[in-house]
Amino acid sequence: MKRVLGNAVILEGEELEPVRGYVVVEDGRIAEVGTGNPGRSYVDLKRGVVCPSFTNAHTHVGDASARDVGAYRSISERVGRGGVKFKVLRSEERVRRGIRSALEEMLASGTLAFADFREGGVRGVELLRSTAGGSPVEAVVLGRPDGDDPAEVLERCHGFGISSPADYAEEELLKLRRLAGRRGKLFAVHCAEVKDDTADVLGLNPDFVVHLTNAGEESIDEVLRRRIPVVLCPRANGSFAVGLPRVKELLEGTLVALGTDNAMANSLNMLREMEFAFKLARGLSRDYRLDAREILKAATLNARKMLKLESNAIVEGNPASFLIFRNNNYIYDPVLGIVHRFEVSDIKGIVKGDVLLGGNGIV
Repeated sequence: MKRVLGNAVILEGEELEPVRGYVVVEDGRIAEVGTGNPGRSYVDLKRGVVCPSFTNAHTHVGDASARDVGAYRSISERVGRGGVKFKVLRSEERVRRGIRSALEEMLASGTLAFADFREGGVRGVELLRSTAGGSPVEAVVLGRPDGDDPAEVLERCHGFGISSPADYAEEELLKLRRLAGRRGKLFAVHCAEVKDDTADVLGLNPDFVVHLTNAGEESIDEVLRRRIPVVLCPRANGSFAVGLPRVKELLEGTLVALGTDNAMANSLNMLREMEFAFKLARGLSRDYRLDAREILKAATLNARKMLKLESNAIVEGNPASFLIFRNNNYIYDPVLGIVHRFEVSDIKGIVKGDVLLGGNGIV
């Protein structure tokens, strides 16, 4: 199957450079990206903006059926061991329904891949995999043993997603890290979300860390020195009232991706995550030169690098996984438009492979 999409502004390549032209999709991949008129019959995108689809680099979608439960309690009272979420999420069917709603929310807002820290051992991993299996939104499942055989858990998912080093004995964590390394799978850890445990986390040599909200100067310096990839979740950190990450400093020093974190405390909308991160970074740093392109990369291309997924940069040969935003005559910068102006209603098409998945209707 071949589809030619023309009369568009295409955010092309790894640098998301705006190009006026067309994109050809054939057999699920990008066969051509060109400038000007394609010179053949094509679908007119009416000067819409074509952008790589979003990848949400950190979620807990298993909590999606407990949205805003315990909103005025501390983070430990809400999601810690014995927290209020465990009183609500006793029914496996309720958890499954919540996951389905989370997948629908992500798809509607342009996310076609996500990484989830999934608790509950083998059963928890299988619950997410079976629920997400029929969805066009690709799940990178990072499980945790929770009493099960770690090797059996790892066999069923993409790696380990560790809650906190404080929840494990040091030797147990080292065994988990070695196991993931031998199997060629991911090992990621929550880090400095509430307190600065960065030294303990980095001692495990993780593939990436999540949060760094309360990391001190020395900890940030060490992360940057070692160029450890980082997932930032600023809206969730604010919602949980645990502080805010140093977005600009991290963007400038290592590979950074964005995640929406726990669906209990935050929406899964990456458009909202980008806007918050962009304005937080500029406001706290007072640096008006911070480029929105770096935020858009964190919500798209960077996340896929971190999760070892094939790039969906809009270049010849890559898989077709992109969004089509409507044209707005009054927006001078299409990247800024996506990062801090466009809404879900501005998504006119969602393309994955040869399939048009949704959007509000121009292709």
